[in-house]
Amino acid sequence: MHNVLIALGSNTGNRQGNLSEALVKCKDFIQTNRLSPVIETKPIGHTNNPYLNQLFSGTTSLTLEKLLDNTKSIENEMGRDRSNRGNVVIDIDIMLYDQQKLHITDWERDYLKQLLTQLQTEL
Repeated sequence: MHNVLIALGSNTGNRQGNLSEALVKCKDFIQTNRLSPVIETKPIGHTNNPYLNQLFSGTTSLTLEKLLDNTKSIENEMGRDRSNRGNVVIDIDIMLYDQQKLHITDWERDYLKQLLTQLQTEL
């Protein structure tokens, strides 16, 4: 089994509903053991729409490549349009796979640090 940390984000439509739906879909292949609260954050870059963000950790038997395929499939199923960077129905980022950190620049963002602290206190 592999330990994973997943970040969820949404800035359009039913943002809370989008996070909840993505989490349920991820539970098909990730056994969740910790879940952060949802926080609203200011947008970075291409939009003025605020995001709702959440982290969860868990374990999976999938390889990193298969996990990435599965998360991107969920994004596509939920209507993610990569050509429209301003409106994000759902963003699912694999932040950590075992000891391998991904999305390196995101680890320095204040919202991620805040969610990590809150995730560690949620059991």
